Amino acid sequence: MAAPFLSSPLQITSTSPILFTKVTPTNQIHFNQRTASTCTSNKLRLLRRSAAAGTAVTDQTEGGEEVLINPTPEEEKREEVVDYDWTEEWYPLYLTRDVPDDSPLGLTVFDRQIVLYRDGEGTLRCYEDRCPHRLAKLSEGQLIDGRLECLYHGWQFEGDGKCVKIPQLPASAKIPKVACVKTYEVKDSQGVVWVWMSTKTPPDPEKLPWFENFARPGFMTSRVFTSYLTTTPSF
Repeated sequence: MAAPFLSSPLQITSTSPILFTKVTPTNQIHFNQRTASTCTSNKLRLLRRSAAAGTAVTDQTEGGEEVLINPTPEEEKREEVVDYDWTEEWYPLYLTRDVPDDSPLGLTVFDRQIVLYRDGEGTLRCYEDRCPHRLAKLSEGQLIDGRLECLYHGWQFEGDGKCVKIPQLPASAKIPKVACVKTYEVKDSQGVVWVWMSTKTPPDPEKLPWFENFARPGFMTSRVFTSYLTTTPSF
């Protein structure tokens, strides 16, 4: 199909294969039959849009004209698609000073239920809020000598999520390794407990938020902060 020739360089203003516009100081587009038939001496410029780089490049034909070429399948495949994993971030759980010393605390981060507690040494621990035995909520259990005990059958867990007591087993029996609970990494920073929600990717300390105002003398935080960031207690 013959294309009109214009008296000034052309620019593509659409992602359609061929679209010609004449750029004027007033940003108006002018097309008419006379222009198309008389301006035959001008060189036609067409641009090829690269899907991979998102930029425009040109190709020339034997007649010296630059011709628009659609992106090739290979170029389209090179277009980068970045997958975002929301679990690979730190999320605020609770104000450190408000975490109880003598009972577990059930919390929800988006659609995941977790339990936060302090062990016998005061170290913050965070587990998935369900016992691997019958999926009962561990947040409804109790702390026994720094261990988190399930209220249902009395299974006890410590530190890294290892099960250290199953009352139904003989004293000489070995506790299976699969009788463990999923754990989440937590950090106490600037008076706020943060949790890394990914169990596949190691925690990235560089992503841990830092708020300059929190370090200022007299600056105060409240529980409204954690509620605002979609972290709410489970009842």
